[in-house]
Amino acid sequence: MRPFASTSARLAVLLFAAIFLPTFAMLGFMQLVSDRALAEEERALVREVRTELLADYKSSGAKGLIGSIGDEVDLDPSGDTVLAYIGPDGKLLAGNLARFPAGLPQSGWFERMVRRAAGEDPQPLRIEVTGLPGGARLVAGHFQTSAGPLRRANTRGLLLAGLLAVPLALGLTVMLLRVVERRVSRIARIAEQVGSGDLSQRVAGDASGDAFDRLGLALNAMLERIETLIGELRLVTDGLAHDLRSPITRLQSALEQARAQKGSEQMAAIEAARGEAVGLHSLLSTALQISRAEAGIGRDRFQSVPVIGVLNDVSEIYGPAAEEQGFAISAEAPPDLALPAHRELLGQALGNLVENALRYAQGGSRIALVGRREGKAVVLEVSDNGSGIPPERRAEALSRFGRLDPARHVAGSGLGLALASATARLHGGTIELGDADPGLRVRLTLPADPERVQARAPPASIRGGERRWD
Repeated sequence: MRPFASTSARLAVLLFAAIFLPTFAMLGFMQLVSDRALAEEERALVREVRTELLADYKSSGAKGLIGSIGDEVDLDPSGDTVLAYIGPDGKLLAGNLARFPAGLPQSGWFERMVRRAAGEDPQPLRIEVTGLPGGARLVAGHFQTSAGPLRRANTRGLLLAGLLAVPLALGLTVMLLRVVERRVSRIARIAEQVGSGDLSQRVAGDASGDAFDRLGLALNAMLERIETLIGELRLVTDGLAHDLRSPITRLQSALEQARAQKGSEQMAAIEAARGEAVGLHSLLSTALQISRAEAGIGRDRFQSVPVIGVLNDVSEIYGPAAEEQGFAISAEAPPDLALPAHRELLGQALGNLVENALRYAQGGSRIALVGRREGKAVVLEVSDNGSGIPPERRAEALSRFGRLDPARHVAGSGLGLALASATARLHGGTIELGDADPGLRVRLTLPADPERVQARAPPASIRGGERRWD
């Protein structure tokens, strides 16, 4: 097993590095700054002495320089300050430097390891060499005796701080990992329970808005969507089992009659069987379209659709049938109004709403198709002046296979409003059932901006007797 194959192990290493390395780097930086400050202080001290000696040399010549060097050496019994007046031949004319270090250039700042006396360990010496007229040189320097203990103390402090930082970083890493693993474990437990069939489980949020909270909200939305789809699948299964029983029985009866009859009676029975087959095919096709729309299939066929064109097409297709039943159809929308839509599916959804009005709007005489813009949305309405639907039954009417006529006296599959709901969902919009005073008004609100059409709309809910896509 690879040691860092686990995400937790990699996260632990990253957390440890994120805590330990900045601490160690900060301590190292502090030591570096301290060393530089000490070096600048020593350099300033050396330059101050050198400046005074050069001033004496300019005012009193070599004799004045030799006297000043003697005074400076006498004032420093520790010998940390190094001063020397070196003649052109390399001989020491004044000072406490026994000999000029070999290989030292004629001028500039240098650092050398120098023994003060025989048997002593070499010590760091910072010196500045200044050339004088005639080839002589002035050497001013300082042994870093005071800086050494401080540097060693800084080094020990750095090592000690590093030793303390390791357990602290490990402790913080373990604590952070436990916090992360607890939150991930809670989400994993919810997923396991959902996988075992309990779709009611949800991730508890803390309203913090962090990544885990957003993950929980996204997971909850997904679970709600899955629960809704499974509920709709059960509803479709039950509805198909119930609504297919009658047409299949009628189809079987018509085929048996056709087999037993002859001549014109046989043809009539075959025609009846064909009609039942057509109705059955329409039922299954509508159910399939609803399922495809609920799954978001068909978005690739979106295009800019003129609203008045769709409304006019629906009005022309259903105009003759409406006239036979005593209805007048009207279509009204601004000529420049358009929206991104699946034209065929939108037209079929509006057509289904018109068919519902023709079937169930008893006592009505008109059906109005209206399109208009409201803010950043396009509203499509299909209204009639029939008997309408009571508010308490509108949610039932919007469900798949929802039939408000339990005896099935009026032909239909109960999928007209369900297809309109699925179409609104595919387009990222909403559907509402309301009063037309009198009659029923079905209102589709669809985004007019293509960027606002979401690939998957949130789950549907029923509020105030009206079905909305929240």
